Amino acid sequence: MAKIAFDLDEVIADFMDALLQFYYKKKGKLHSKEEFLEYKWWPVWGMEKDEAVKLVDEFHDTHKLDDVKLAEGALESITRMLNDKHELFVITARPVRFKEKVESWIRHHLKTDNIKVIHSGDFHKSQAASKAEICNELGIKLLLEDSGETALDCAKKGIQVILFDKPWNQTVKNPDIHRVHNWSQAIVELSALIKI
Repeated sequence: MAKIAFDLDEVIADFMDALLQFYYKKKGKLHSKEEFLEYKWWPVWGMEKDEAVKLVDEFHDTHKLDDVKLAEGALESITRMLNDKHELFVITARPVRFKEKVESWIRHHLKTDNIKVIHSGDFHKSQAASKAEICNELGIKLLLEDSGETALDCAKKGIQVILFDKPWNQTVKNPDIHRVHNWSQAIVELSALIKI
């Protein structure tokens, strides 16, 4: 049995797709994920950071559980890990005030209460605690992530990272970072790193 952690957005949840649809309805301009060469909305949207943060927080406050879809393959993969008695964690940089909404979304989409949710801080205010520190404190040796910076920090601290390939993490390379394009590839990497 292993302890495995997941980032929420862009690993389990297709957050960006839902956010960009929300932005389109509010502003009338449609953007694609490929435009985001860093995980910052304001440069692409052509606005100040504070205004972008308000929009994202409005989305968090108003979206319904089904507005943010589950990433393809995530349910089957996570169910398999739960069935094999692995201890699973979601470590998210979403502000802690959205804790109840995050937990409801996980219960709704993953059909389980057996995943511990940890809020690492407030991403918007650059107050996020280090996921590497959280993983080391809890004895988690494997993280599935989309942030290149987080992946590098974890890899440097002895944590194996399965990095979901995104436009904003293209420059990241490290022998302890295993890049994947989908959950099928993630399971292959997981199988090589631990026994599932």
